[in-house]
Amino acid sequence: MSSGIHDDRLPMTQLALLVRDLHKPRPVIYWVDLVSCLLLVQVGLYLSAPFPRAFITNPPLSGVGFVLAVLALYRASYFNHELAHHARRLRGFELAWNFGIGIPLLIPSFLYSDHLNHHSDQAFGTGSDVEYLSPEMRSLRGAAALVGLAFVLPIVHTVRFAVIAPLAWICPAVRRWVDIRASGIGLFGLARRAPPSSAERPHWRRQEVACTCYLMTVFGALLVGILPFELVIQFYAVAASVLILHGVRIMAGHRYESAGNVQSRLDQVRDSFNFTRHRPVTWLLVPLGFHLHALHHLFPGIPYHNLPEAHRRIAGALPINSIYHAVESKSYLMEVARFISRGRDADRAGLAGRTG
Repeated sequence: MSSGIHDDRLPMTQLALLVRDLHKPRPVIYWVDLVSCLLLVQVGLYLSAPFPRAFITNPPLSGVGFVLAVLALYRASYFNHELAHHARRLRGFELAWNFGIGIPLLIPSFLYSDHLNHHSDQAFGTGSDVEYLSPEMRSLRGAAALVGLAFVLPIVHTVRFAVIAPLAWICPAVRRWVDIRASGIGLFGLARRAPPSSAERPHWRRQEVACTCYLMTVFGALLVGILPFELVIQFYAVAASVLILHGVRIMAGHRYESAGNVQSRLDQVRDSFNFTRHRPVTWLLVPLGFHLHALHHLFPGIPYHNLPEAHRRIAGALPINSIYHAVESKSYLMEVARFISRGRDADRAGLAGRTG
């Protein structure tokens, strides 16, 4: 296979055969990973409580606990992406994830169920791809928005499920609006999507009701004094920190070079990264296989736990000058810095053009 491979081509048939046994998710890995994350979140919350007083009385331990809770919850939140690809092959896992992560964070799995649109040759990098930065946001402005929204989105999602959802139950016009405009997750929060099909509708409604009931329970517990307000503040701080990490990952999620044209699968690979170095950093900050994002766009059906093996096989089978090797980056943090620097250059160029 190593002979005759050009820089801009990949032998897709041969590569598909090479990884054909890696497409089946192993439920035990998902369950162990999720349960471990949930336990670590609880340990982290316990160590960093009472919040924020613990940072004064016991700074080292509370700091470690807070970071542990953030990183564990950050990792656990990314199972929503795995569910978008493999929910039907993971019996009971979607329900468990929603119960432990999706509902408490107000990001139930139905909000991300249209993720496959991002992998479509017709949608990727176009205006209909809510997971791809538009040209005006490939800048310092976009970086600031991604980080700044981390503090706002928990409130936005609370309003969506505590206020708008009940209104939608009694007002058909609100129902239509919320199904189309506030039932998807994009890079900057709730995004437009197609309304639910008749098969999807019960699924959406159950999760929506669960989120609303969860919030009503929290509000009620606060009012009667069962739930201390400092715990809500602590969870908000953890959730906002998770969203900051998520926003930073988006900056290196793609190269964002599409001009809005239709993109082939190979184009998607070119526009993505594989991070294979600095493993402790990438394991923590780019979890659940996102460090091999170019590979994921090459074979979206491979579950996260099989991506390292798929990468080993593909990288070994292709010549060093192949496009697959070309999309590998030396450092995740370097690409984040490059995104911000590119944004500064773009802003400076725009300012120069306006003042010239």
